[in-house]
Amino acid sequence: MPSVKDKLLDPAIRPLVVRDCVALIDQAVKSTKGLSGIAVRGGYTAVKAIKSRFVEGVVDALLDEWVEKLADFEKKWEAQGKPGTLGELLVRERKDVAEALISVTDGRASTTKHTTAAKFYHRLRPSALSHTESSIPDLARLVDQYSAADFKPAAAAT
Repeated sequence: MPSVKDKLLDPAIRPLVVRDCVALIDQAVKSTKGLSGIAVRGGYTAVKAIKSRFVEGVVDALLDEWVEKLADFEKKWEAQGKPGTLGELLVRERKDVAEALISVTDGRASTTKHTTAAKFYHRLRPSALSHTESSIPDLARLVDQYSAADFKPAAAAT
């Protein structure tokens, strides 16, 4: 059975994963509340106004490293005898998953040439962990969907 890495990074599936991750991010940003929500939505809108496909490009650029982190959880799930789905493990361990994913973003933010995006990220970093953690159930559904043994992209299914 192909690994989560094999499935999510498959050239036929990767663009779908990127698209759906961007949709998850858009939804997470839209759902932020309060003063921090105003800052998040404002900064996100500004970044997208500067470069409309910036978020998609960042997701695509980080996807390999994020999937490597997910593969570590897949190994743990396999070592446990694959109880339930990988997504269920990701939800149970959402804090650790969020920390692993954020570690990738932290690393990239410290070396990016996109100074506006880096400033925005560093300003909002304190709340990034909680926002990421709250999005793990949606990410877990995406992982389960695309890593299912019988998943075939619509273009390949015809």
